[in-house]
Formats: sequence, C-alpha cells, structure tokens
Amino acid sequence: MIKIVQAGTSLGSFNQGSEKAPAAILDTTLRAGLEKNAIEFSELEPMKEANQEANNQKKLRNLDAIISFNTSLYEQITSSAESNDIILTLGGDHSISIGSLFASKARNAQTCIVYIDAHPDCSNPIDSPTGNIHGMPLSTVLGDALWANFELQKYQYNEVFIIGAKDIDEAEYRYMQAHNITYFTIDTIIREGIAQVLDKVKEKLAGRPLHVSLDIDSIDSSEAPGTGIVNRGGLSYRESSYICRELSNENILALDCVEVNPIRDIDNKTVLLAGDLCISLLGGNWSPYMQYLEKDIK
Repeated sequence: MIKIVQAGTSLGSFNQGSEKAPAAILDTTLRAGLEKNAIEFSELEPMKEANQEANNQKKLRNLDAIISFNTSLYEQITSSAESNDIILTLGGDHSISIGSLFASKARNAQTCIVYIDAHPDCSNPIDSPTGNIHGMPLSTVLGDALWANFELQKYQYNEVFIIGAKDIDEAEYRYMQAHNITYFTIDTIIREGIAQVLDKVKEKLAGRPLHVSLDIDSIDSSEAPGTGIVNRGGLSYRESSYICRELSNENILALDCVEVNPIRDIDNKTVLLAGDLCISLLGGNWSPYMQYLEKDIK
C-alpha cells in the first residue's frame, strides 16, 4: 500500500509557496495518475504547518518550529506505516526530509538513501551561508548538523548516494570528501552518462531498502520552473525520468518529493512533472503523453 503524507511547510527556506505543493500535486495530477495506474493508495492526515517564529535566530531560521514539525512527521510515519507500506511524503521544502528519513531508518535499519538534488544538503549551522535548514537534511540524519535535537537512529556515510549535485558550497565539498560520501555531480553525469551512474548506484545498493528523496530543483529550470531555486543546467527530463524508472526496480521503502512551489510555477508544469516522476518511482507510467490522454486532468 502507498501511504501519502502531506508535509507542507516552507519554513526551511527563504521562499513561501512550497507549503501549498502537497495539495496541488494531489489535486492536479497525482491522485488521477495513481488511479489510472491501478496503484492502491491512502492518504494520511495532512501535517499542520508550524507557526513561523516571531524572532528568528540569526544562524538557523525557524529552528524550533522545524524541529517540532519533523518530530511530528517522524511520529506520524512510524505510527502509521505497516511493514509492506511505501511512504510517499510530499513537501514542502527539503527540511521535511529530516523527519521522513529518520522514520525510514527506524522502520528498517538497513535503509539507504538516494538523494536527487542540485545541492548536497549537508551544510551545518557554523558554515551555512543562509541559515536555511532545507540545506541540512543529509548532514542531520548522518548524525551531524542538527542531529542532537533529535537523537534518532542515524545513517552511515556509506549509505548515502547523491545524484545531480551542481551547486555545492565549499564546506559541503569538505564534508563529503572527509566522510567519503558517494556523489555524482552534473559534470560526472555528462561525462559518464546517466545509465552508467545508475548502474554504479544500484550495485552499491545491493537490494537494500531504499529511501529516494527527490528535490524537484535537481531538474533543469526549463522543465521545473516552479521551485525555490531555479536550476539552469540541471538534470534533463530524459535523465530524471530514467533515474526514477530504474530506481522503481529497487527495494523502495519510502519516497520524498520536495521543493515544488506552485505559486512560482508556469501552467502547472512543475506540479505535473512531480506527479509523473513520483508515479515512475512507484513503477507506473504518468508521462506527459499519458497525462494528455487523461481528459479529466484539471
């Protein structure tokens, strides 16, 4: 059973709008696509948006609210998920992956992460150039950054695989190299090809449970204009679709789709793309052609 969690918040970033993404994705495309593909699903109670802090910390914006939101998200997932369920968490900015990733590790200690993002999101409070917590999910679930605020079971550095990294802060480079984290930049994908990159990732996964965290800003802005940080030179539609189709054959435990911003979108292009890729990850087909054929798409 696919269980869908609506985790709408924009407190982890500078931009408002991503809190509206879960409802937009579900109403516009995802429900119809799941039904068309005969994929059984249910929807959990939507998460309540945390209140923005009156006095934001200089270094970490909305820290207390984000800790509370992710703790509640973790509890909702771990209390609702059965052993055979796949949890699909719709963000929201990428800070929501703190709760969802911790929940996957609690469900199965062998879980690995494939993190599809233009940014490696392994900043820390000292070196972060923005203080935005959507840049800290990976370093937090790896036991660093904000981990002391949760103290939940952490991932090992060799259980993370980053695909599509492009805009990487110097401190993030040092962090990934110091801990020997596997990452594939856009330049690596151009040089080696996406098929070879995915073959390397799948070989290392070796059938272990998988949490896929898909940030829509990993995809080129020509395909995904509705996001907080537009990405010129990101993954193409062909590459991102291939990634999702290939990973759908792995032992998927959970998925995130984050950083869709409907108020910045153009003709629902990014919202429709999110539905397409989520369903590809679940083994279905919700391509633009299939969406075109489905006349009742809003």
